[in-house]
Parts: sequence; structure tokens; C-alpha cells
Amino acid sequence: MTEEEKQAIALFKYSLIAPLVAGSFMEASKAEYYRVTSEKEYTFPTGEKTRYSATTLKKWYLDYKKQGLDALKPLTRSDLGRSRKLPVSAIDKIYEYRQQMPYITVKKIYSKLIEEGYLNKKDSSIDSIYRYMRSNSELKNSIPVKECLSFEFEHAGDCWQADSSHGPTITVDGKKVTTWLISFQDDASRMIVHGELFENDNANNVQLCFKKAIGKAGKPKRIYLDNGSSYANQQLDLICAELGIHLIHTKPYHPTSHGKIERSHRTMKDGWMNANDWNQWSSLKELNESYQNFLATEYTNEIHSSLGLSPKDRYLKDINQLKFVEKEQLEAAFLNRTTRKVTATATVSIFNTEYEVPQQFIRKKIELRYNPFDTARLYIYQDGKEIGDAMPVKKNENAQRKRQTNICYAKMDGGSSHV
Repeated sequence: MTEEEKQAIALFKYSLIAPLVAGSFMEASKAEYYRVTSEKEYTFPTGEKTRYSATTLKKWYLDYKKQGLDALKPLTRSDLGRSRKLPVSAIDKIYEYRQQMPYITVKKIYSKLIEEGYLNKKDSSIDSIYRYMRSNSELKNSIPVKECLSFEFEHAGDCWQADSSHGPTITVDGKKVTTWLISFQDDASRMIVHGELFENDNANNVQLCFKKAIGKAGKPKRIYLDNGSSYANQQLDLICAELGIHLIHTKPYHPTSHGKIERSHRTMKDGWMNANDWNQWSSLKELNESYQNFLATEYTNEIHSSLGLSPKDRYLKDINQLKFVEKEQLEAAFLNRTTRKVTATATVSIFNTEYEVPQQFIRKKIELRYNPFDTARLYIYQDGKEIGDAMPVKKNENAQRKRQTNICYAKMDGGSSHV
């Protein structure tokens, strides 16, 4: 490529960012200018019609601000950084996909490019996308870095974070069991208010861990959780509303906002999980006992470098500001909720089990609350108050039970007696 051709390309790029450089753009912001400009079609110096993503335009502008017009010249050839089997419009669309959906798979990118008409399946294969994305470092830089400011709440109990992490794989009764650590951490003190290992990372186990944390350390003003199904569900919303806790979810694809608890998980892995022989544990109980011992001896009571105090001492420093919950209120708040319509036989079905309810609720909808770990009894609620319960149906006992309704024999034999 001649110097004239390189310069023509640089000037073409500059023409698209010139209003930004000169400060003459009419849009409300640079971001708005990028968006509006990216929606238009342009003719590349080679004659090819194409569009450029907002991310590409922003990069050109930043490159120009750092190194001037030379930064916009191609280094070796006119299609530098572009696959010869991929049209420019498709490449720009890849940048746009990665900007909007940072974790989108290559397979999905390929299918979307074909669906939206940017690629012809006969001309380009998925391998072209793989090769381009592996070799093009600019693509990685095209994903915008989100602002992430360090933060710390002033008092213990102001905010808790929670997260799940892979635990050890242990052998229980001859079977390999992969465990999950679910933990809640106080932001101000870094104390793990409760952490526990489970066989499953699910909503019920998250709620159990949360309940134990509140029982031990009082309730937080707010909790900061990710968007996984274990942490984002209606039951947890109801629990927080019941207890007056502000529930906040992290922004999607923004894992750095969970930095403190993720750091504590790394400490757990370095100081405990990777420092022990996993074969020594043959049950979850033993595993949790070992983990709790680690917390007590090497984490909760050790001086934290950024605090100058142990997490426990820092937490207790604000003991007078903590709000504890009565056990009865806590248990009620963590009951899961569902609605069922009562059948003509005064039963409801849940968990593939029939429960018997008082006759007065026949053919009515009722609210049921229950402990997901103990479904031997369900509680009937109305207007936020418990008004009865539901017990599993025992058909054998019902068959032997005497009817309570009086039977009128007068209609059968002309008599007047009632039994």
C-alpha cells in the first residue's frame, strides 16, 4: 500500500471524527454523536459501502487525540485487522455485539450475522469468526471499560454482599460430590457473617444461609447481590420486603462490583481449600466444620491489612447500631409463599403431595407459606396473618374417620330422626 493510500484512509477516518476534534458536533454528548454517526452508511476509500460501530468511532477519536492523524493510518495493508473473508460491515457488527453483549459466544455471533444479512453462509464459515477474534487484539480493546469506583460503607450492617463459589469435591458414600460455598459478607468490616458449603447453589440454600447470617449478626440495611437465579427471585424479594431490607442487584456483566467478597473467596481457597487434602472429608458436616474452623482461626479473628482490626472486632465496633430480629419473626419472614385453589375434597397439591385444609376453604384460593426444608406442615395466610395450617393427607385415617355432618334419615324412610 502506498503512502497516499494510507493517508486517504486516515483522512476518511478523520472525516467521521472531525466534529468531535473541532468541538462542532450538535448532539447532546459525544456518546450521542457516536450513536448517530454509527447509524449511517459510508463509502470507504476502496469503494466499499459500510457502517462503523460507536466503539470503532470512539477508538479512532482517542487514537487521534493521542498521536494525531498518523494514528489513523493502516500499518501495513488496507484490510489490517480485518479478515479477508469477512466484509467490513460484518466486522463492525462483531464489535457492536461484543460491546452490547460482552459474553456472547462465537457461535451466536455467527448465527446473528447470518440472520441479519451481514454474512452469507456459503461465503464465510464460523472458523472465519474464530480466526478473526483470536488474532485481532483491537477487538478485545473494543469492549468498553465500565467505571468502577472503590467504595466502602461507613458502618457494619450498612451493606452485605453475597456470592457463591466452587468448593472442594469430596467423596460421600463412595460418590464424588462437588460442593458450593455460599457466603454473606459485611462490607464495612469484611466479616463473613455466615458462610456454608452445600451440594447445590440454589435459591433455597442462599435463603438458608441468609437467614443464619441474620440470626447471628443482625439484619443489614441493604444487600448487594448478583443477577443469578439463586440471588434474583421473587421469594428473596419478599423476604427482604418483609424484613425491611433494601435489595440491590449488580449491573449485568459487571463482576468487579463484587470485589470484596470475591477477594474473600480467593483467601478461602488459598488459605483453606488449596491447603488441605480433600480426601480427608467424607461428609458435608465435616467439610463445614473445617471451613468454620478456618474462619475462626485464620480469617474472622486475624488483623485485616486495610482495616487495622480483625473483621470481628471491626463488626462489633458498631454493635449498638446493629438491629437483631426475634427468632419467631425471622422464621416467619423466610417462609416461602405460593397460592393454590382448594379442591372439592378440601385438599391442595404441592411438591407432588396432597395437603388437607379446613373445609371452609373449599373451592377458594388460599396463600400457603412453608419452610422449603421442612414441608411436613404448611401455613395458611390471609392478609399477612396466619389463620390455619395444612397437613399431608392420610387417606387411611380419613377412611376410618366418622363423618361430622349429620345424616337425615327422614328423607329415606319417612322418619324424623337425625343421627
